[in-house]
Amino acid sequence: MNMSNLFGELKFLKFRQLFLKGVIHLYSIDNLTVNEYLEKLAEPNFPGPASGSAAATIAAMAAALLEMSCEVTVKKDEQQSNLIETIKDMKEMRKHCLFLATEDMRAYAEVVRAMKAKKESPEKYEEAMKNATDTLVAIVKDSHSILTQIEKVIKTCFIKIWGDLAGSTYMAEAAAAAAKQGVEINLRLLHDERYKEEVQNLVLESYRNCAETKDRIIATRTF
Repeated sequence: MNMSNLFGELKFLKFRQLFLKGVIHLYSIDNLTVNEYLEKLAEPNFPGPASGSAAATIAAMAAALLEMSCEVTVKKDEQQSNLIETIKDMKEMRKHCLFLATEDMRAYAEVVRAMKAKKESPEKYEEAMKNATDTLVAIVKDSHSILTQIEKVIKTCFIKIWGDLAGSTYMAEAAAAAAKQGVEINLRLLHDERYKEEVQNLVLESYRNCAETKDRIIATRTF
């Protein structure tokens, strides 16, 4: 029986018990086909990919679209060699975003582990929740980096890929919004007030920058 069928038949509690015993091991998102990944997103079993992982994957797609747009532009006009650095950056960015897609799933798995002994070791649960939250914050920050790069190159990119850059823009902002929501939910479950305040301020500022950058990009061109 493959993992997909196994996940489909197990109830949440049974799955959780097997995971905690080490019978079930997590996987890397970048090793799945698109359909396999969507199947796992659709399964009501935890830990597994959920909204944070999906947000990171959307950010990776946004980075890939920007990478492609720059590649097309350089092929059309070799004098646009300044875009080569952006191509390299976005290649690394999409890899990092896929890493975060897997890391979000793994971080939540650690929360599940810590939840079992929450009464005996509340500090371990708190730490696991912080790690899960930090992953979501990283998704917001990566999304902002993608948007910053789009704004930097949009005026020099080939006209026929403007629509792709618009898609990349909206996707990066949406990824940031989804991750921000996850951060805010997690913060309600934490007790470290200093951490909560710092992260809340950081993610609000980062998302505000995302939204403002998106608006400037869209105003730059008529897509």
